[in-house]
Amino acid sequence: MDIASNASSEQELLQLRNEGKITETEYQELLAAVKKPPASDQDLQDRSHSCSASPLRMLERGNIPPVLWIGLVSLALMVVGKVLGAFQVGPFILVDAALSAALLVGLYLGHKWAYVATILLVALSAIGAGSKGIGYGLAVLLVNCLVLVPMVLSRDYFFPKPTPSGGD
Repeated sequence: MDIASNASSEQELLQLRNEGKITETEYQELLAAVKKPPASDQDLQDRSHSCSASPLRMLERGNIPPVLWIGLVSLALMVVGKVLGAFQVGPFILVDAALSAALLVGLYLGHKWAYVATILLVALSAIGAGSKGIGYGLAVLLVNCLVLVPMVLSRDYFFPKPTPSGGD
């Protein structure tokens, strides 16, 4: 069936060239594209992991782990809470909100640096909150676990396991 569709496509391209709707150069480029074999699923997966992150990369790949969405939504709600809390706590919390927002975007885009930085900041914030009292520190730790646990469960998304080469 692929051979028949390629022949049909080649005939259509030839017709377009003969009618003057495309140039000879365009005809040659399109003909080369039609004759090119389709990429395998493995090739597409390898390319998606090797290319740099684009804003829609996760949506294109369609493989955001569902549990990671829990962490992303939790972090987004924390950012909103920090911005709203700036009126009572002071403007310094806006710096924390900006850092959290940057981490949120980095996690959404699948960046490894955001994964590592978020884990470090969750640990440091729990330690810092613990200095204000054990109860407050535990409360901060529990809320941060809404971000930390889904991220740890999604580790393979940020650090995919290498696939063995087909060199049998």
